[in-house]
Amino acid sequence: MDKYRVGIVGCGGIAHFHGQNYNRYPNDFEIVAAADVSQESVDKYCQEFEIPTAYTDYQKMLTDEHLDIVTVCTWQGTHAEITVAAAESGVKGILCEKPMAISLGQADAMIGACEKNKVKLVIGHQRRFEAIYPEARRLLADGVIGEPISVVRRVGSGLLNWGTHVIDMTRQILGDPSTSWVIGQVERKTDRYERRCRIEDLCMGLICFENDTRLILEIDMPKPHMNNILIQGSNGTMSSDGGKLKYLNGDSNGWQIVEPKSDGRDLWSEFKLWLDGDIDDHRCSGYQARGTVEIMMAIYESVRTRGLVHIPFQTPESPLELLIDNGMLPVETPGKYDIRVPF
Repeated sequence: MDKYRVGIVGCGGIAHFHGQNYNRYPNDFEIVAAADVSQESVDKYCQEFEIPTAYTDYQKMLTDEHLDIVTVCTWQGTHAEITVAAAESGVKGILCEKPMAISLGQADAMIGACEKNKVKLVIGHQRRFEAIYPEARRLLADGVIGEPISVVRRVGSGLLNWGTHVIDMTRQILGDPSTSWVIGQVERKTDRYERRCRIEDLCMGLICFENDTRLILEIDMPKPHMNNILIQGSNGTMSSDGGKLKYLNGDSNGWQIVEPKSDGRDLWSEFKLWLDGDIDDHRCSGYQARGTVEIMMAIYESVRTRGLVHIPFQTPESPLELLIDNGMLPVETPGKYDIRVPF
């Protein structure tokens, strides 16, 4: 078929990453339009990527351009609105940045609109294509450390920011199991935001998957952070170090080093295969991302309900927003600030 006609919504920093990757496949994709509320930003972006048409109203772009793909590169608070509008405009596929949404209700609205209009939805959890994570998944499936018991991750920069990546990557390496229950804790004593969404100062969660494997997740907790994978199994341990994996089990006679190899795909090439009907699913589909959103919201919901949250749960609003609005997380150090974009 002809090239897929791509429209970009949001022309900030992450949009350059998407533009560069679409341009790696000039025979498959063509960025024909871009939209941003800032005329200066969209004009600069279109000039950089040689895009013929610029808009300050994404709805007009959807109406005028007969797009095949819309890529949503805006801040997370607008993902649902734009994705729903794009799905209703007649596109074939939508690529939306992470986090998918800031509430479970928004994630469900995105999926519902795409199902209704037969649109394929991908969420930008591109780390699923980094060779180390599929390789870890394969090794765990082969039983090199027995049955996985626990995974530990410690990162910073907010649950909805880096937390969405580490939860999603953990789900991937464990084989994308369903979630059984979550219990969590949150602190928010400052008026902290991330790309204009209110976020916590720090949090932690204990996530139990269907096979009873636990993810122990720390976000912005006191240092040290630990960005490497650490998995304890019934017959050994696996960790990552410098882009390589290593494992130790009862038969390995010391640490075994595994250098992962890529399968040659990335977010965009697999999107093309999915759109063409050559594969049945995308590893970063909206359905997968919803599972990650549900875990994040369940951590907040655990604080709101003061207990263990069984999955699925039914709160469509952001439990963090409900906690703040109901006065359950009062600000002790006033002064609104954003960790990514200054007010």
